[in-house]
Amino acid sequence: MSNIFKLKLSALGHPNPESFNCEDEKEYRSVVLWLEDQKIRHYKIEDRAGLRNIDSESWKEAYDSYQKDLVSPASKGTPNEQLNWLLSYAVRLEYADNVMKYKNAKVEEPKQAAPSVVSSNPLDNLDFSSPAFKAGVQRVCTLAAVGPHPDPKFQLAALARILKTSPHPEPTKSEVNIIQQPSDVLKLLFVQDLRDLQTKINEALVAVQTVTADPRTDTKLGKVGR
Repeated sequence: MSNIFKLKLSALGHPNPESFNCEDEKEYRSVVLWLEDQKIRHYKIEDRAGLRNIDSESWKEAYDSYQKDLVSPASKGTPNEQLNWLLSYAVRLEYADNVMKYKNAKVEEPKQAAPSVVSSNPLDNLDFSSPAFKAGVQRVCTLAAVGPHPDPKFQLAALARILKTSPHPEPTKSEVNIIQQPSDVLKLLFVQDLRDLQTKINEALVAVQTVTADPRTDTKLGKVGR
């Protein structure tokens, strides 16, 4: 409740909203008087004497009468409920007095930081301009008899087409060390194909589940429905 009081006091322009302590009797009374003097102004100035004398023992009596005069629905509630209603009432009056001012006010939405997405696809982490990548592509293309090109990505595209359409033998043991690094590049070329295959498998599973989930399906009879 204390935070709500601070927010409403800030909206009303109270000089010290952050330091307000609703549990302090003197501060509580001072805020009630401030609301009447500055925002609510239900009484004439001379009729506010009872609220103004915040150190008097009769202040509570004046406060009870004040709430009744305002027809406060929280007059029988706790002190915090009574103050919360007074603050809300003062906010409504403040808005009514300055409708055009607050109607045209724009609230700046807090900027949200873009989420940090960590990709699990190794192709997304490749540096296509690095010398190591270019050298690896060149070595693979040499083995596959793919001609030179200034852009290694074009060579990779040609290599991928060759590997998809033409069978290629397993390397001999003497060539293992030579093409070990290029073979890693080849593995990366098929990551997307594997993803497409997994997507199709998932779609097939969903279709099967849709059929088997039909309560009219009797798999023992080998037919749907009765």
